[in-house]
Amino acid sequence: MIRGPALAALALLVLLPVAARAAETPLTARGARLVDRPLVDAQGRRHRFLTDLIARGPVLLSFTFTGCRALCPPMDVIMDRVAGRLREGGGSPVRLATLTLDPLTDTPAHLRRERAEPFDPDRLFLTGAPDDVFAVLDGLGIEGGANQDHDSVVLLIEAGGRRVLASPPLPDPDELAAALARRR
Repeated sequence: MIRGPALAALALLVLLPVAARAAETPLTARGARLVDRPLVDAQGRRHRFLTDLIARGPVLLSFTFTGCRALCPPMDVIMDRVAGRLREGGGSPVRLATLTLDPLTDTPAHLRRERAEPFDPDRLFLTGAPDDVFAVLDGLGIEGGANQDHDSVVLLIEAGGRRVLASPPLPDPDELAAALARRR
């Protein structure tokens, strides 16, 4: 199993073509039906999706599952690079979170060990009861399950869920951070 620096190096190799794109990362409106379901982070803390996360401010949400070997490692690096760029720019009111696509496998402990530990400590990695996670995913228009060919967008959910914006697949992290900074 690839872990730590080796995983990051592999993900960066995959990201090089993505980072070479010069065009601005567009964020386009996306229809969504947000539901207030309980979720659990990788440290075992409970969060209601709307009440505790979305109502408190904008959330940049990506998707992962621990069995993914194709799209999730580069998406995790993208999210960490966005976090770093936002921090370099003086911080951001945007909270970064990643929701599992496979709550049947991704318990809080498994998600913490396989995904959360090597990445930005301020990013929330979320899972929960399968019915709750699948309801949130369905409302966002994201297909859940352990599919290696899953959606690789990032969603910006504005405070209170007023609007949901989607990035293109595997967005350029620098352009995504710049787009978020322009939205302040």
